[in-house]
Amino acid sequence: MINLKKIIAIGVVASSALILSACNLYKTPSSKNNQNQQTSGEQAPLTASGVISYTASGFSPAQVTVKVGQSVEFKNSSDSNVQVNSAVHPTHELFPELNIGVIALGESTSVTFTKAGTYKYHNHLNASQTGQIVVE
Repeated sequence: MINLKKIIAIGVVASSALILSACNLYKTPSSKNNQNQQTSGEQAPLTASGVISYTASGFSPAQVTVKVGQSVEFKNSSDSNVQVNSAVHPTHELFPELNIGVIALGESTSVTFTKAGTYKYHNHLNASQTGQIVVE
C-alpha cells in the first residue's frame, strides 16, 4: 500500500513538472529576461539601425548588420504570431537577449546590442525560418 502511495505521489509531481514546463514554453517576455528590449507600446527612442520584418515566408532581411549600442526592431507583418528565439533550437541558450518570445501580429519589439558578435535566431514555431544579426 505504501508503494502505491509513493507511485501516485511521484506521478503527481512529474505531471505538475510537465505542465509547468509547457506553460513556460509559451510565456511572453519578462523584464528580467529581456532587459535590453523595448516594445512598440513604450515611448523610449530607438537608436536607428535595423528593422527585421516577419512575414509568412520568414524574416526579411535574413541578415542585418549594426554597430554596438544600436537596436534591431523585429516587426511582425504576418497574419500570425511569431516566436523569436536565439540559436540553437530548441535550447535557445547561445544568445539570451534574443529570446524575445511571442510577437503578436502587428506588434514589434526591439533589442539593443551591447557586444560585438554574430547573433543567430529563428522562429520557434517554425524553426526553418532563421536569420542573423552581425554586431560590429
